[in-house]
Amino acid sequence: MTNKILFFDIDGTIYREGFGLPESTVEALKACARNGHKLLLCTGRGHSSIPAAVRGLPFTGGVYACGTHVMVDDRVLVDAGVQGPDCRKIIDILYRNKCPFFVNNSDYIYYDPNYYPEGFDKIIQRMVKDYRGKIQPLHKLPDRLSKLTAYPRFNSLIPRIAKELSPWFDLIEHPQYAYIELVLRGYTKGTGVELAMRELGFDRDDSYGFGDSDNDVPMLDAVGHGVVMAEAPEELRSRYTCAGALQEDGLAQALKKLGLA
Repeated sequence: MTNKILFFDIDGTIYREGFGLPESTVEALKACARNGHKLLLCTGRGHSSIPAAVRGLPFTGGVYACGTHVMVDDRVLVDAGVQGPDCRKIIDILYRNKCPFFVNNSDYIYYDPNYYPEGFDKIIQRMVKDYRGKIQPLHKLPDRLSKLTAYPRFNSLIPRIAKELSPWFDLIEHPQYAYIELVLRGYTKGTGVELAMRELGFDRDDSYGFGDSDNDVPMLDAVGHGVVMAEAPEELRSRYTCAGALQEDGLAQALKKLGLA
């Protein structure tokens, strides 16, 4: 088998908060690397919020913040963001809509430690604990915004937030969770995957993507072989190859079945 390039979503695909990384996944990813394949992350998370357990795996780069930031072999291919006075306009829109948020820049995660709507304190406590050293108060934010993770108090506010932020961001909803993602217009996991493949000289036929949610669709469509986990929405499971559940060694089994591990 010729060398392939493999892109992996994090949450729900190789890792889950409160569950961690299955040992079978760790061993399968190491086997893929030993077999000469190129492994890259492809995640909605910013580079500053990659779990420590994932950082220790044999990834040689990644598509971060839904394509806003792409790195290959320590080379930064793109690190895009809104800059200047528009940053204040964007933050004011979120405050006005009573929508607490994190800024996911490539250097740090930024948040307002004085803005604690009901229920948001637990999220902040977890973030501060998990990303110690990578999280900063909002007043230290430079005039630059790459990606936002926001927690609308009411779902009815989402259409208005999407409309007001549409000059800069596309909005991705996660109905099964309590947050939305705000991604720079023109950037997706798919644009990041295509950029990384061009840089490394891989053909589409030699590329694989592994994911579990709607924001993975651009990645899954950009690669030659898309695979989703058993927990993925039914519509995705009907469109792409389906692996087993994360907790049941599903990813490891899929990598072996595909002849990659």
